[in-house]
Amino acid sequence: MRRYTMFVVIIAVALLGAKGVEAKSQESECAKLGYVDLNRALNEVNEGRTAKAKLERDGKKKRQKLEIMQKELQKMRDDLEKQRLILSQEALREKETKFQQKFLELQKTTVQFEKEFAEKEASFIKPISEKLKRVIGELGKKEGYTMIVPKEVALYSPSGTDLTDRVIRAYNKAKR
Repeated sequence: MRRYTMFVVIIAVALLGAKGVEAKSQESECAKLGYVDLNRALNEVNEGRTAKAKLERDGKKKRQKLEIMQKELQKMRDDLEKQRLILSQEALREKETKFQQKFLELQKTTVQFEKEFAEKEASFIKPISEKLKRVIGELGKKEGYTMIVPKEVALYSPSGTDLTDRVIRAYNKAKR
């Protein structure tokens, strides 16, 4: 819903701005528009690549831990199924209870890891995104762009309006 609202606002600004620019363009010049693939830029700037590598390393360790827990749970289930007919009702209930507890522990750990990953990802992405916005703003001012939008909201764009590569280069050159 938030993306849709943002899209509507951007289109409204573009249309309202286009009317003013249309009058101005008759006098002097046309609007200069461009777009940036923000996802690609986030992944390809040097800081983004470093952050992505850190996230992948951390994620790999956590996936391995979850796989070990899943294997233990699978072994418990297999043992339970093999022993189902020979165990007493009380022993069977006890093993089923332990299995359920282990299953809930796995679910809880999975949710916790996903939450930690999302928080860590957000903490890495936020400063990179802010710096990207500054670089895009500077590029826009320097080169006289009327508007630069995210690629996701550009329904049509002629060749030559993709500024992603230039933004990535400018970002990597900018001092931290």
